[in-house]
Formats: sequence, C-alpha cells, structure tokens
Amino acid sequence: MLSSQSPHQNIQNFSRSSTPLSTSISKSSPVFSEKRQVPAKSLRRRTESISSPSTTKSGNDSHRHHGQKEKEKEREREEYRSSIQPTSLMHWSKIKTVGRNKPRPMRAHTMTLVNEKIFIFGGSDNETCFNDLYIFDCETYWWTLHKTKGLVPPPRPCRAHSANLIDDYIYYFGGGDGPNYFNTLYLLNTKTLCWEKPEVRGQIPNPRRAHTSWVYNDLLYIFAGGDGMCALNDIYVLSKEEVHTQAKANTASPATKITPLGAKPGYDLNNSIDNSIDSNSFTDNKDNLYDASMSKNNIGHSNSMSYRNHLMKNSEDDGIATNPRLRYVWTKITTTGKAPSPRGYHTSTLVGNKVIVYGGSDGHECFSEIFILDLEMNHWSRVNTDRPVPRLSHTATQVGSYLFIIGGHDGNHYSHSLILLNLVTLRWEVRKIYGERPSSRGYHTAVLFDSRIFLFGGYDGHKIYNDMYVLDLSSSAYLPQITEFEIGGISE
Repeated sequence: MLSSQSPHQNIQNFSRSSTPLSTSISKSSPVFSEKRQVPAKSLRRRTESISSPSTTKSGNDSHRHHGQKEKEKEREREEYRSSIQPTSLMHWSKIKTVGRNKPRPMRAHTMTLVNEKIFIFGGSDNETCFNDLYIFDCETYWWTLHKTKGLVPPPRPCRAHSANLIDDYIYYFGGGDGPNYFNTLYLLNTKTLCWEKPEVRGQIPNPRRAHTSWVYNDLLYIFAGGDGMCALNDIYVLSKEEVHTQAKANTASPATKITPLGAKPGYDLNNSIDNSIDSNSFTDNKDNLYDASMSKNNIGHSNSMSYRNHLMKNSEDDGIATNPRLRYVWTKITTTGKAPSPRGYHTSTLVGNKVIVYGGSDGHECFSEIFILDLEMNHWSRVNTDRPVPRLSHTATQVGSYLFIIGGHDGNHYSHSLILLNLVTLRWEVRKIYGERPSSRGYHTAVLFDSRIFLFGGYDGHKIYNDMYVLDLSSSAYLPQITEFEIGGISE
C-alpha cells in the first residue's frame, strides 16, 4: 500500500509512497466557492415581483423597505453579471464527459495530445499505480479505455514518468511504482496502439521519476528528477541509430548511422535539407552532475552528437546486402552558466530553441526560481522576476507569449490559482477568471487544444480526482497575435 508523506520528505526520495508530494506541511485544501448563477429570466421575474413599493407601511418603514429592495436588486444584478461569460475574459467549466470507461481518480499520470485526442497513461491512487491507457476525444468528450497490443508484458504500472510525442509515437521514460524506480524506454504507436521496447545503448540515465522532458529537433531530452535518495539536475538526450548488418562471403559486420528520432528508416542526414524534422512537445548520478568528456557543442541546433554526421560507408558500392534495424542512443550533455539546483516536480517548457524551467523542490525547499536553457549553446541563465511565486507539482502551458501556471503546491498549501508568466517581460500577471474553476490540487495534467486548456485529475492532500475541466481561451485577449517574440529579462 502506498503511504502519504510530507511534501519535503516526499520530494527528497521522490516519493517512495504513492503520494508524490503529500501535505504534512499543510493539509489544507481550499476550494474556490463560486457565486450561484441565476438565469436572466428568473432575475427579471424576481425583480418585477419586488419592483412596487409597499403602500401599507409608514413613511420610514417604506423608505427602509425600498432601500432593502434596492440592495437586493443590486445583488441580483451582480449575480447575473457574474453568471455571464465575458467575451474578453477566460472562463473555467467542469465538463460532463461520456463513455463507459471513465478513468479512475489518479495523480502523477501523463497526458499527451495526439491530434484531437488526449492519451492518458499511468498514474496512481492512494494504494496502487496503473498502466492503463485511456483516450479522450476533445471534440465529443468521449472516454475510451484501450487494450494495447504488441509488447508482452506491457510497461509496468508507474507514475511521475514522462511522455513525449514524436511523429506517430509516444516516448515514455522512467517513473516508478512506489519502492522501485525505472529507466526503461517504451514507445507506443498511436495508430496501431502497439507497444515497443526498443534497443537502447550509450550513457543510459539511471532510474528516476519526477523529471521533465521535451523534444527539440526530434531529439528527446530529460532533465533532473529524483532517485529515491536525492534530487538530481543532470540532462540526457536520446537520438536514434540505424544499424546495418553487412554480409559478404560468409562474414558479417555492423555499420551505423545516426538519425533524428522522427526520421524514417533509410533517412540520410547528409541529404536532408533541414537535417531535422521540426517537432514541438514535455537520475541518478550523485557523484558527477556533468560529464567532462562531452563538450557543449556536442549537442546543438544542427543535430545531436558530434558523431552525428559521421556516416559509415554504404556497403551498396561493394555489393554488400544490408538489413537495417533501429536502436536508440542516450548521451549525457554538458552545460555552461548557472544551472538549476537539483529538483523534481518542476516544469520544463520548450519555447522556440529555449527551455523554461520553473519551480520544483529538492525535498527541503519549494522553489520559485525560473531558469532558461539555450539549446543551441547548452547554456543556462537565471531569470530575475518581479516577485517570487513558489510552486511544485503544477502545470505550465504555453499560450502565445504567456505561460499559464495552474495549481500546484507552494510549500504550505495546494493552490487553485492561475497565474500568467509574460514571456516577453518575464513578469507575473494575474487575470480575473469566470466560471467554475477546479478545486486546489497538484499532480494534475493540462494540455492546450484549439483554444481550450484541458485539465484532468490531481490530488489536494486528501482527495484524488478524475474530473475534467476546460479553460476557454476563445477570446483574442488570451490568444495573443504575437507569434514571434524574444524571451526577456535574462540575467547571468
């Protein structure tokens, strides 16, 4: 059975219990209380019924009674105004979903957008971890529990893992099931729903969970997390290697070439115009955080490792038959600048060629820092913001030139707040939001589809959720016209 620990104890071992960060620091669970919504017709009827002053009262009583009526009418007008969704503001709503296979309450799961569908995998409740795959249709609000095929057995039940989409595959890495920590890589074909467990080599990351991940130039990066004993701050990158078995006159030898993760078999980097396929997506070395044998230029914008453009001589010139197969290569990278301290349950958001790392905890402190990693230079910078906002187990979703930070834990309480980080000024902004917002929680997930942010699940220190909320951003006010911008406010 999975137990509950304090957030700081839990972050230190990155949760040997099922509670990734529990709440013995504070088990308060504030819930936003909305005003009652009153239909317009009902308001008119109620207003009309009290519109005529009483003629049976004395002058003073009549004046007092009329004043009370005016106050009540003003209160009803305010309720009515609050019940209307303004065209220029954001609006939360708890949606009614359909389907017989609604997910059980869960936290520390992953949610991956694939076209108009959301793939939810893993997570846990108070007692166990899961390896179920649910698919939610963002258009019909229909839930489906899918039986996967392929690899037997499928991935072990886990939570606090990572998931990233590259072409038609979701790459799942790491996580844990309580006392165990994983460093296994699984691929899910989103068209066939078949699992694959690819061959992996190189500098394989040690088991971890509560890390973050992103995809840049079709390379999968993972950052930080925890191993059950300490927090980490190392970075690994995954590339794909095409291996050709060459055969000639009863002899065989391997030849290899390096390709991006999204490339198809037979892809040739030297003949690629782009050298990459554009993609947008979301440990365990206690002795050495960085590997001095790797230079900062080994991984950059042009492609992954320095040997990436090395291509073994094609055996076709010699009439040698080849049988290509794919395997994956992990490489630990070196960075410069001021790197974030070890942490987990933070967020890492890819914005152009930079990654914005926010919040998290090392088991002792809940962080409010913001760091930016330049992926072309592998250089860290720390950002000066206008005020500290500690957060862990929150979500960070890019909408235009803003990061939407939803919920999480501030070191004392779980939060239901939505705060915006302006990526141009790197200043925090707060906006008024209408509707029925989610209760306070952390370890939930959120994705942006169309002009809506979908939020699912989570934990408030007492209760685990399986509800789905939608934040409607359909107004232009929160879908800015800015499509190109420079991230500002960076300091060394």
